[in-house]
Amino acid sequence: MWEYSAIWFVAKETGRQPYIPTCVKLALEGIFEGMSLPSLQAIGHCPFDQSSSVDSMEQLVLPHQSIIVPAFSFERRLAIPHLDEVVREFKFKKPLRDKAQEDLREIAADLLPSATPTFIGVHVRRGDYGAFLKRKWNATMVTATFFRKSMNYYRAKFSNCLFIYISDDPLWCFQHFGNLSDVFVTSLNSRRTPAEDLALMAACNHTIFDYGTFGEWGSILAGGLAIFNNRDQNINPHLPNWIIME
Repeated sequence: MWEYSAIWFVAKETGRQPYIPTCVKLALEGIFEGMSLPSLQAIGHCPFDQSSSVDSMEQLVLPHQSIIVPAFSFERRLAIPHLDEVVREFKFKKPLRDKAQEDLREIAADLLPSATPTFIGVHVRRGDYGAFLKRKWNATMVTATFFRKSMNYYRAKFSNCLFIYISDDPLWCFQHFGNLSDVFVTSLNSRRTPAEDLALMAACNHTIFDYGTFGEWGSILAGGLAIFNNRDQNINPHLPNWIIME
């Protein structure tokens, strides 16, 4: 999603026609509908002089030069002016939207049947990310304290909060928060796809995430407030309604 968005942002800033790798387009079209950017396949018949292309906007010197956006490029610094526009590119397919709404209805009926809930999507990134944080930034994974502080912030600000935990380690989430009456841990006793988890997070009112691009995009698509830790130093802390919490 960041690669697609990076191409979108660069095209907006430079007035160039965007094209995305076919593999990226196919992967995203399995989840989202009506994506507008064409793939490179659409211009596969056109001659291309790679020697005259550049890989950043700062290197542009000729009016018709092409920019090859490097793989895994995020271009977060360009995100803010165009973020609302690019978010419209990521409309989940109807079955994913419907399932997310059904999941929220079932969770509310089970945990808070007599009130209107405020849904807080919580993304917990664990797995092998601890080794990555250590190697890349000499940082450690957040502890349960970060999530408790974030939950308390929302409880003080909104009524009837329900926290929907989405994680690659649901057992860790359940061990730390499963005894709370306002917490539901997904994937604990059922298998879910990443697309289903992302759609569920996006359907919530507000979000909490520790780090990583999955949590970033779940929060961007959800809108509302987002509390994050930024331990991997990736996200732009100046996005509106985003709060860094240690």
